[in-house]
Amino acid sequence: MKLDTEFDVDEEFETLIATLRGWLSPEEVGLVERAFVFARQRHGDQKRASGAPYMLHPVKAALVLAGYRLDAETYAACLLHDVLEDTQTTGKELEDGFGSKVASLVEGVTKLHGLNYLSREENNLENVRKILLAMAADLRVVLIKLADRLHNMRTLQYLSEDKQQRIAQETMEIYVPLAHRLGIYELKWEMEDLAFRYLNPDEYRRLAGLVAAKRVEREAFVKDTIDQIDHFLEEKDIHAQVSGRPKNLYSIYRKMVQQGKTFDEIYDLTAVRILVNTIPECYLVLGYVHEAFTVVPGRVKDYIALPKPNGYQSLHTTVMGSNGEPLEIQIRTKRMHEVDEMGVAAHWKYKEGKAADLVDSERFAWLRQMVDWQRDVRSSGEFVERVKVDVFTDEVLVFTPKGDVINLPVGSTPVDFAYHIHTDVGNNLVGAKVNDRIVPIDTELVTGDRVQIITSRNSGGPKSDWLKFVKAASTKGHIRAYLRKKELEHSTPERPIVEVRPRTVATRPSLSRQRIAADSGFHIVVRGDATLPIIMAACCSPSYPDEILGYVTRGRGVTIHRVDCANIPSLA
Repeated sequence: MKLDTEFDVDEEFETLIATLRGWLSPEEVGLVERAFVFARQRHGDQKRASGAPYMLHPVKAALVLAGYRLDAETYAACLLHDVLEDTQTTGKELEDGFGSKVASLVEGVTKLHGLNYLSREENNLENVRKILLAMAADLRVVLIKLADRLHNMRTLQYLSEDKQQRIAQETMEIYVPLAHRLGIYELKWEMEDLAFRYLNPDEYRRLAGLVAAKRVEREAFVKDTIDQIDHFLEEKDIHAQVSGRPKNLYSIYRKMVQQGKTFDEIYDLTAVRILVNTIPECYLVLGYVHEAFTVVPGRVKDYIALPKPNGYQSLHTTVMGSNGEPLEIQIRTKRMHEVDEMGVAAHWKYKEGKAADLVDSERFAWLRQMVDWQRDVRSSGEFVERVKVDVFTDEVLVFTPKGDVINLPVGSTPVDFAYHIHTDVGNNLVGAKVNDRIVPIDTELVTGDRVQIITSRNSGGPKSDWLKFVKAASTKGHIRAYLRKKELEHSTPERPIVEVRPRTVATRPSLSRQRIAADSGFHIVVRGDATLPIIMAACCSPSYPDEILGYVTRGRGVTIHRVDCANIPSLA
């Protein structure tokens, strides 16, 4: 691999321009060229940590994006993305010279500098809001930031070990999941492997050596398989492109760790990909593959009928190869493959570069939801919790009784499902059926489950105990909001808590004059005011022999909570 100092900035820029001329007009290419000249003049003699001219970095970042066929404004902004932070350039100069859209993109990228997901300090947590709000405003900002991060990862060897660790961890925590969510897999895989190299260098080197040792043997096996597939597809008069793709190192390592396997027990180091023209041909080819090979049971996945949350579509099947080892075969249309390779950028291309159309599409409903949440949450910490669970985790696909597909975080329960359908469904939940069987509401759902929620207007609302087992941060937010509203609308915080302590709880059926909680099944003695009515809090449903606290509530008397009720801090 070439050192950073071995690249020539002018040669790299000429490569960029030659690529962009494939789809940009002469006027648009001119905008990119003007941005290069301006940025180079402003960065002057600045150097990277490697000793290379600073201008090499924005050019290399723009080359990363060149494979995604974006618009001229994106490439111009990418070349200019550091001038506001690292030079004396102002936003006004950018707007006057390149237009408001380019200036806005550069300002958006500048605001994302210093993003640090790992810190739990409030000012750093706030940065997580920034990246999602930037995406909602213009997805191109985040595409530029991802390209910027990838080139920084490629040149990480020039930084101190401490910075290498921090940047690699940050990349794995934020940018890898973000690229995955946007469906930009090639970029994701490279960042993943680069981060793996610095975070776990010993395992990286060991695994790279093992993969290299098997490469010749593996490539010969894959070539034989491709030739076999080409032959029977030609006989069936199916026009297809068949190729092999090696799995990236980190995905192999993750599988070894998650499944507790050694390297020798991991067989699918390479996947064979079959590209056809139409969806019917995908299923036709799947049948032919199953005729030609022995199928591994339970390993057929239909992501065409049930796309992944980021839009990925393909048929996956695992078969036994000629060498007796399992081999994954992926079948998709050429259009699906383009989306797989380019992710959101493919949709950008087909939308003719309209950022608003993309963000308004169903594909980015999760992003719009995040923007709505950030307006409602009380702290950055709560917002980050939602982002971590609902954006940066894998998902399961479950069905409504009508057959609609619902995406939920892995580990979700019927309660999460109910709140995903509608807040009222969650608030009135009294039970659930999964695959036509009554199940506990804390049952963990798996892909393919058919879920039906049983509701009642007399449910009493969600319970604080639900917070212990629900998965989706959005579900927790809905439950907490309900509990806060139910209690705070009647709360009188300025009055002292009535003395209701564990020692005053007793089953005293003989105390006919004591006030008791209606239908509670046990008696509570309230010292100091025998006239106050007593209400059992719906949020935690205290019962004997729970330890309890009492709060005076306006117009209702004393509301009794369990001492571990999640609402106690907000009421105090």
